[in-house]
Amino acid sequence: MDVTVIVPTVGGPWLSEQLAALAAQTRPPAQLIVVNNGVVGAVDDVIGRWMTMMPQLELVEDRTEAMPGFARNVGADHAKEPGLLFVDDDDVVDPGYVAAMSSALDHSELVAAKVDIATLNAPALTQRWGAMQTDGPMTHHGFLPWSISAALGVRRDTFVEIGGFDLSLPICEDTDFSWRAQLDAGAQITFVPDALLSYRLRTGLRAAFRQARLWASWEVELHRRYRPRGLPAPGSPLRALLRWARPIVLLAGARSSDDVVVAVRHLGACVGRLEGSVRRRHLYL
Repeated sequence: MDVTVIVPTVGGPWLSEQLAALAAQTRPPAQLIVVNNGVVGAVDDVIGRWMTMMPQLELVEDRTEAMPGFARNVGADHAKEPGLLFVDDDDVVDPGYVAAMSSALDHSELVAAKVDIATLNAPALTQRWGAMQTDGPMTHHGFLPWSISAALGVRRDTFVEIGGFDLSLPICEDTDFSWRAQLDAGAQITFVPDALLSYRLRTGLRAAFRQARLWASWEVELHRRYRPRGLPAPGSPLRALLRWARPIVLLAGARSSDDVVVAVRHLGACVGRLEGSVRRRHLYL
């Protein structure tokens, strides 16, 4: 199946690296759309350098809503091909990525690539980060499998049927998208181990804390929405206490700055669940 690759960006420092990886594909995408969701003109120089090598590359600029899900929807609106592949501007796809994902979309409405966190990150960071779509789609909610948006493919007709990414969810929109595709459109999700994406982790203390805090806060909203549809309860009060204990234990045993980043990430998740529970009046600790 021919595909459109969609890359949302706000002009980050690694966009050129991802475009270089897309230019080196064994099966180039029929269409490549970069959606600038940041300052107008922020990526003009980068895009200009790559357009001569990739004539299928297009730049769309739209900041009507400043969020990745909106940028992906904009890209999908401009897509001409029957398959859509979403990747982020700070990751790097392997040379066979588009070929493997395109072939998988011939047989499945929804596909999830294999994610590698070792290549672009320090070993001390990845060793304690935990598995992330390495052996299959994400499943840590104990509900339906899902794919992170940075390694997601979907047939265009399925995307249209469910209305794209839900803009009321600025975070966790990929989980919601995957679940709605399965529940509302009858899609089957397929893991594609031959499609490898190298994922860049947050390495700064503030960035790691903020990312984990936001994810966990919006996971509360996911639970509120999907609990009536079969999402399991989050666990016992003891489990919640153990979650709060984990960052303390990790900080006590930290031997490097990467260890501290991991501990701060877990702390951010605890804070986010608490904040989300209070804000939405829905207990999810």
